[in-house]
Amino acid sequence: MRRLLFFSIVSFFLTISSIGSSPISAQNSSKNETNVLVLHSYHQGLAWTDSITRGIRSVFKDKPDINLIFEYLDTKRNYNEEYFNALQNIYKVKAKQIPFKAIITSDNAAFDFVRKNGSEFYPNVPIIYCGVNDLDTSILKDYPNFFGYGEKADHYGTISAIKRIFPERKNIFIINDNTETGQAIQKELKGITDQFKDLNFESVSEFTMESLQQTIRNLDDTYVIYLLVLNRDKNGKFISYQKGITQIKEVAHVPIFGSWDFYLDKGLFGGKITRGYEQGERAAMLALKLIQEPCANDIPQFNYLPSSYVFDCNELRTFNISKNQLPKNSILLNEPKDFGLILKISIISVIVLILIVLGLTIWLKVKQNRAKVLQYLVHEKTSKLNEINEELQQVIQNKNKFFSILAHDLRGSIGVILNLSTFINKPEFAISEEEKNEFNKDIFHVVTRTNGLLEDLFYWGTIQAEEGPKLTFTEFDINEVLTEMTEIFQVNLSEVSFNKNFNGELRITSDLNICKFLFRNVIQNAIKYSYKKGKVEIRSYTENDLFYIEIKDYGLGMSKEVIESIYQKNPIRVEGLSGQKTTGMGLPTVLDYLDILKGQLLIESETGKGSTFTLVLKNQEESEQA
Repeated sequence: MRRLLFFSIVSFFLTISSIGSSPISAQNSSKNETNVLVLHSYHQGLAWTDSITRGIRSVFKDKPDINLIFEYLDTKRNYNEEYFNALQNIYKVKAKQIPFKAIITSDNAAFDFVRKNGSEFYPNVPIIYCGVNDLDTSILKDYPNFFGYGEKADHYGTISAIKRIFPERKNIFIINDNTETGQAIQKELKGITDQFKDLNFESVSEFTMESLQQTIRNLDDTYVIYLLVLNRDKNGKFISYQKGITQIKEVAHVPIFGSWDFYLDKGLFGGKITRGYEQGERAAMLALKLIQEPCANDIPQFNYLPSSYVFDCNELRTFNISKNQLPKNSILLNEPKDFGLILKISIISVIVLILIVLGLTIWLKVKQNRAKVLQYLVHEKTSKLNEINEELQQVIQNKNKFFSILAHDLRGSIGVILNLSTFINKPEFAISEEEKNEFNKDIFHVVTRTNGLLEDLFYWGTIQAEEGPKLTFTEFDINEVLTEMTEIFQVNLSEVSFNKNFNGELRITSDLNICKFLFRNVIQNAIKYSYKKGKVEIRSYTENDLFYIEIKDYGLGMSKEVIESIYQKNPIRVEGLSGQKTTGMGLPTVLDYLDILKGQLLIESETGKGSTFTLVLKNQEESEQA
């Protein structure tokens, strides 16, 4: 009868395993496929396990030639000897079906399972492990095909943070169950708590949830909870991470610290956090290297991954803790969203831009009507008037093209702002820290781009006016302006870097706003025609009472024909390397203002090798104005 029961269990798990695994395991694997087995100690749906899976998938997402096959030992919920014997028989059968180029294991149970059975089931296959607690690294000499990362919670870092943030709380209540993982963590704690002589540590490992809640209710303001592993009570009943911390949070009146990411954003105050995603990501990167370089001999068999301080702003507010009380370089979750001001600035910028475009459209219409009158007079007057008419037609064509491109950029900016506004006002609006950073960067990019268009329009319109621009000459530092400008550009760029070749101050007396316009246009031009991962070099120096600002890129470059068209103030329009359209008004306006400042624009370029634009400026008298 017992024998019949045993084989029934084996058959059951074979069926379940075939359903829970990746679909590829149900097919015959071709000899050309590269299969990677991911063997998890726990079950799918457990936060820690799912986090490791996401890290592994992030590495292989662009590798369609590699098949990931996921298996789950489910040892959080099943842990008796009969179950492990059944698992051994299941995987002995499965190992004959599919050849593997690498095996990734997560946590202790999977590591021990493969260490015990790997030579029989998966001979000579590289084993990459992660999330292993309390590993005796001396055993690895007997397993030359094992490589990976141990999981070591930074208990010292978390307890040090407790002392720093809550110096008046001298009692630390440690919750750690009696599972295999809990016992391994208990070993890690030995010797660490002894280093904190001024703190009192109380630990509980045998409990029911009801008894644990009652104990927590009685903790006074001198306590902090240090939550480690809470997956099984003393009766063997499984407890999920979500349920465990939720039930503790329901009765706790003291801060809860931890050292793993699966408790984050569920009521944990914070701590020195070990992340499952990073464990999975680094193990997958190591597996990929071993697949691509099977003979690599520079890979250590064991490494630890560093932890980071992470804290929840909701909990900081609950216990009246300021950011200044946290350790340096702490990561903050649930920071208050300050999108309102940015959105207001963006909307105002777009409204101003729309008004300017409307004004310019009216002005253009007037100019077009005047052109028709002049065209009529041309037929009545001299050949000189005919030449003027042709020039006017060219101006009209250029302005029409300019407004077409400008309208395209405006619609794009308005569309982005409208989409962001709609998204923010949705009731279900909620984003992660990473999404928030991307969100802020997108908004900042739109505002910066819109502001740039406004400046170009302003200076172009000013130079077109009959009375010309009004200049104000003051003394300023060229290098400081260049540094500020590159920092603004760098916020919007991830594909182009700057190399600034200047030190100290380079002071000049000139019109600051116009010089900023000149610098920004030339730098923006270099960025537009640089390749991805390209570099823009900026150099400034003075020689013979003149000031030189040299901007060099290694991008598309220009032909002599294009350079000549720039000096003629009718540049040949060339799209940027990322598809950016150009209004064609930037460099001609730069040349106009350089004429007013009695400066020069020197251009050196070679097609396919990049361009060097050099602005040459001279000192003006502070009282001099035009």
